[in-house]
Amino acid sequence: MTYTLLDELLSSQQVMAAMLRIAADDRSARVGAWSVRDIAAHLASSELECFEPRIRSMAAGENPRFDFFTNDETDFSGIQLETALDDWTECRRRLIDFVRALSEESRGRVGFHQRFGEITVDRYLQIALEHDRDHLRGLERLAGGLAF
Repeated sequence: MTYTLLDELLSSQQVMAAMLRIAADDRSARVGAWSVRDIAAHLASSELECFEPRIRSMAAGENPRFDFFTNDETDFSGIQLETALDDWTECRRRLIDFVRALSEESRGRVGFHQRFGEITVDRYLQIALEHDRDHLRGLERLAGGLAF
């Protein structure tokens, strides 16, 4: 199951990056309060500051406890779209390579999330995929409203 999930994470990221690049041509493109650049920066930041360190901590057997992560109030104005996408891609690949090398036992190690309760490495990867898909739905709505 994990390898399919890892493939889905890579695929999801590729689709989202392509959609963000297309939508970036329209400077007025927004999903809620966020610009396309803000979304890319949010994704990169979430991967680097939340998903990767938390999954590494869980796999190491640290049994960490997590609050709900948010960077919604972060000012991403100084970040360029391509830089954010490159950072997100690098971090996602690093995380996937790390997880691919884990034993089944390590992937089954847990942490405790304030919202989701006790979760394994594999479950946290599913949460990352759900996060991608939430943003993908917003981008799909945006694409439906853009005139190409």
